[in-house]
Amino acid sequence: MSGILNAVGNATTALATLGGINQPGTLAAPSTIVSNVAIPGVPLISFRDYFLTTLESWVATIPLRTQFIAIIEQFPYTLTTETIQNLEPVKAYDGSGIGWNIDNARTALTNYPLQNVVGCIFLDGAEIPNETLTAGTATIDNNRGFVQGGILENRDAFASNNLTLRFRETNTSFTDMIMRPWVILAAHKGFVYRGAPGTKESIKCNITIMQYSRTYQNVSQIPRKVWHFYDCVPLSVGNRSLSYDAEAYEAYDVPFLYNYYTVSDNLYIPLPDIIKTLGNGNIPRISPFQR
Repeated sequence: MSGILNAVGNATTALATLGGINQPGTLAAPSTIVSNVAIPGVPLISFRDYFLTTLESWVATIPLRTQFIAIIEQFPYTLTTETIQNLEPVKAYDGSGIGWNIDNARTALTNYPLQNVVGCIFLDGAEIPNETLTAGTATIDNNRGFVQGGILENRDAFASNNLTLRFRETNTSFTDMIMRPWVILAAHKGFVYRGAPGTKESIKCNITIMQYSRTYQNVSQIPRKVWHFYDCVPLSVGNRSLSYDAEAYEAYDVPFLYNYYTVSDNLYIPLPDIIKTLGNGNIPRISPFQR
């Protein structure tokens, strides 16, 4: 991968080392006119070699879809044993609440080492929602031969187009100890505005998904694409199937409703400076995701 960053210095044009793709006359020699038809001459460059060389530039390199992390930026303050017991009033004989003892699990599962160093450590997969815009026709009655115009209609609502995260099952289940009571909390509180995520009464969070790409040897991976989902609330947790069959790896999907989202590229990162740093022998730290 030594050539991946070679052409990053010209990120706006994404050119390889063979010249500008928009320059006329670079792909074929002058044509020969035969019966008023231009027949291309011998190509000045190899189309195959040019294609392979462009793959060495940052913007044209094929990424790995397995290189990503997700950061759940806030957890609700009210995601506590006391709150859930009040919302789901199962009482002991002395009148005290029982069950939903999630405080210790919350402390263990939502701490910095498990959520922020390399993102949520329990993450097993993610499904980014699509964007769909339906189209219709501006109907003309008895249009005969007239072409009926197209019109744009409805964009898919986020309520039916969720962000879905898949979480790995572990001994202290992140899905059942955090996500399940969070769904119950959201059901009681609703999706109304109760303050920005991270404030005391809010039940929402912001989620960031970063997709990484390979860079240069001994250089930390750089996010090639960053997704931000705002005001997210989990909607469901999957069924649990227990049996005496052979053991199987467990992971559960959790869809999230959100208010809006954005996606950003990485072209604001000073990649030429990184290359210069390499030349000076100052090697940045290696990412845990470096391959």
